[in-house]
Amino acid sequence: MTSWNKAVPTAAEQRELKKDALLRQAAFAFRTNGYHGTSLTDIADALGISKPTLYYYVKNKQDLLYQCHLAASEQALDSVCREMSLNALERVCRTMSDYVRSMISEESYSVIILEEKSLKPQQLAYVIECRDRFQAEVIDMIGQGVKEGTIVPCEPKFAAFCVFGTANWVTKWYRPGGSWQVDEIATAIGDFTRSGLSAQPVPPGLTALFGLAR
Repeated sequence: MTSWNKAVPTAAEQRELKKDALLRQAAFAFRTNGYHGTSLTDIADALGISKPTLYYYVKNKQDLLYQCHLAASEQALDSVCREMSLNALERVCRTMSDYVRSMISEESYSVIILEEKSLKPQQLAYVIECRDRFQAEVIDMIGQGVKEGTIVPCEPKFAAFCVFGTANWVTKWYRPGGSWQVDEIATAIGDFTRSGLSAQPVPPGLTALFGLAR
């Protein structure tokens, strides 16, 4: 017989929910105060639990940082638009919009890139491998767009790195509760990508960039 008619999460599901909350809180703390400026006690206090409880989910602070990076990598890959009914340009724009949203929303696992230096060499190597897979997806989409004529002729890898530079920098200046909301920023980044890559001029009225004026 099913316990509580499936209305209550199982022990395994509860554990995953708690670990998820831990990773999100840790990522937020690392983004806000840096890896070295954050202690496990800080994270435990923010979650309202004891520090020893954290060791049910991670080995130590370095392992926690690594787990955040892995979760963020999965989140990035999940943001890749695979709707083949859209042309390559639209898929790139949708991908970058969803990618930015994943980095700055309350659901984010994103950790400041510089914190990679706090990882073990083998951990860093795997994080980079995961990131490269995401970048390769976008580079390939841009290449497809050049071939189909929706994206201006360019070197796909260079264009992708320019787009990533814009998107990743959002984490440096975005502040929750500021003038711009998460969805506004994500949409505007998608439109900014479109205006930079489109093989055809983009009428100003078709972008959300002007809606950000305050």
